[in-house]
Amino acid sequence: MAPEARYETIALSHDGGVSRLTLNRPPLNLVTSTLLEEVIAALDLLEQRGETRAVILTGAGDRAFCAGADLGEESRGGGDGGYRFRKRGQALVDRLETFPKPTVAGIRGWCIGGGTALAWPCDIRLASTTTKFRTADVYLGLVPSWGMGFVRLVHYVGRNRAMDMLLLGEDVGAEEALRMGLVSRVVPDDRFDAELARIALRLAGSAPIAVRAVKEAIRAQYRDGYDRAKVLEESWADLVAATDDAHEGVAAFKEKRRPAFKGR
Repeated sequence: MAPEARYETIALSHDGGVSRLTLNRPPLNLVTSTLLEEVIAALDLLEQRGETRAVILTGAGDRAFCAGADLGEESRGGGDGGYRFRKRGQALVDRLETFPKPTVAGIRGWCIGGGTALAWPCDIRLASTTTKFRTADVYLGLVPSWGMGFVRLVHYVGRNRAMDMLLLGEDVGAEEALRMGLVSRVVPDDRFDAELARIALRLAGSAPIAVRAVKEAIRAQYRDGYDRAKVLEESWADLVAATDDAHEGVAAFKEKRRPAFKGR
């Protein structure tokens, strides 16, 4: 594999089977066109990197995971620039949701607008007690446009809560987000880094083909409905049962040892 690229707006690091992708524009980690392109490129690299079994997506510093798009960028305006920015944002959200390896969003501090569109599609969403979400586009004269607020949010939290969030645009704290199902768990800030590492390491030890099956079937349930999810369940069950990993997982359980999954 070719050497990893040098990035302007993100940082990429690896620790065993866990790779960490950091939005690196502190203090607010605002999204620019360059950042969108670099995150997509990094995900492409991590998909092909065999050593990577789980990915952490987080923001630099402790003030914000991501406070949304950089409103000073011309690409947020009208015309072709705005259109291209919107399409790349949509492409990144789709990429995060369909990424074949398990992803963990490590959310600390503010997560606003486009930041929510990057955090919420991740498979596991760990929030610090300092986390606050905000979806107040209508108070900027804008609307969500990356496929989150208008497309996915109602599937995540239901019609009424989605209306409350998008129309009132009030801050949602970590504990309220947990009750709504927007985050997987909330951890005190002094334990956040350790818990984030623990969860990612656990995910890195899962069976890669089985993980892909879970992700594809769950996505089909809300995008395509029950019938499509049932078909996928049958096809993935047959495929996974025939893998070396399935035999290894059962053998490891019987032998009371940690399985060594190979992704085949």
